[in-house]
Amino acid sequence: MLQLVSSRVGQWQQRRAAVVVAAGCGAFGPNRPPLEGIEAFEESGSVEYLVTRKEEHRGKRVVIAGGGDSALDWVLGLHGVADKIMVVHRRNRFRAAPDSVKRMDALVEAGEVELVVPYQLHGLDGEGGKLQAVIVADLDDNERRLEADLLLPFYGLRMELGPIADWGLNLEKNLIGVEAATCVTSTPGIYGVGDIITYPGKLKLILSGFSETAMAAHAIYDLVYPDKPLHFEYSTTRGVPGD
Repeated sequence: MLQLVSSRVGQWQQRRAAVVVAAGCGAFGPNRPPLEGIEAFEESGSVEYLVTRKEEHRGKRVVIAGGGDSALDWVLGLHGVADKIMVVHRRNRFRAAPDSVKRMDALVEAGEVELVVPYQLHGLDGEGGKLQAVIVADLDDNERRLEADLLLPFYGLRMELGPIADWGLNLEKNLIGVEAATCVTSTPGIYGVGDIITYPGKLKLILSGFSETAMAAHAIYDLVYPDKPLHFEYSTTRGVPGD
């Protein structure tokens, strides 16, 4: 949808129309570990960032990386499905719910889950995108090779602008810069409101978003109807519809 909008901005400008970008904080995507050649393993399904069907991983050797709720949720969720589960974390402390940590510790003590700490992801080994092993390293660069069929890294999410970043707008630290009085961007005909925009004194509040929308609407009216005056009225003078 955003790519379609991008291709039609010029047409709308000629028709005296406008685009309002209200994309919040942008699109969220997974934090990908900086491992060489990871793209090929992602394409083959050997590296995934979410589990859609547990049965697809039955009998696999799975490495789960991370120390938060998502990581431990899938340690517990894939237990009894995967042939082997190895948990890689940089320290022997987890940020997940206490009950999840307690249940995982019980599985570790029973020998049903292997805890690989303190280690971090270091590399991937395989051919044609098919994973054969995950290479991990400790703080002293001592490496271990974990034979595996699947890597599930859970390192949280990051915000991305997606196709908006290619529109040629004035970007400031992954936000769209606008004029405070009109919310117009560096490209005439494109306006922004809400958390996606920035200007001096910007406050990320829902109330600010309502105000910015009103200011953008007034500016757009002058753009779309340059020869038609706007007769502005307050609700207190016009009354509530239906009265």
